[in-house]
Amino acid sequence: MPVGALRLCHVKFRWCWTRFTPGLGVYAVALVLSVLVSPRMAAGQGSNRVETAVVFYADSPVEAAVWPSLHDAFHSEVLREASEYPLPSDVEAMRGSSVLEGQQFGRIIQVHLIGRCDVVQQAYQPVQRGPLGWVLDVSGEVQPFVYISCERLAQFLNPTTLGMNDDQRREAMTRAISRIAIHEWIHIDAQSARHTNHGLRQAELSGYDLTGGSPGGR
Repeated sequence: MPVGALRLCHVKFRWCWTRFTPGLGVYAVALVLSVLVSPRMAAGQGSNRVETAVVFYADSPVEAAVWPSLHDAFHSEVLREASEYPLPSDVEAMRGSSVLEGQQFGRIIQVHLIGRCDVVQQAYQPVQRGPLGWVLDVSGEVQPFVYISCERLAQFLNPTTLGMNDDQRREAMTRAISRIAIHEWIHIDAQSARHTNHGLRQAELSGYDLTGGSPGGR
């Protein structure tokens, strides 16, 4: 593992189940999906159809603090990564609170931000063992849910963001969230746990890889 790098997600997704019992995990996935998908099933409602919606969920204060910076960073990173992996071209990043009754989506990817993503400079603590982001594997199928630990990510980025002002730290945090979300989205889209040895699809990325101009030394 490179110095200052942290694994994004275990190659066999074993990390993904550390906080879920099989029965409860599958039930929770089905419940959340039904709640989000039900609006698009309302026939004849909603005039604009988004083919691929990546919907970010966070606590209200966190969502307000990181949006629209996160929206802009995500779309910028999608365009960058599309040169390496054929991501859907018609994609829209959305706030969970902005999903309206009757909106239609061809496909939905949920991104759940865990912890305080708006606090990007924190008192130093050793980074807890575990991934920065992960997905769920249910019976060999990678589910359309991404989880990102903002608390762990903020601690991991502390050395990288030293000396930055508040705006620069927020930009670094939202770029890192975006890159992790896209990394996990590719696992979902490809239905594969495979990683590459370069770029954003590496299993391990450094703080600079997550915040700098060219992830993974591309």
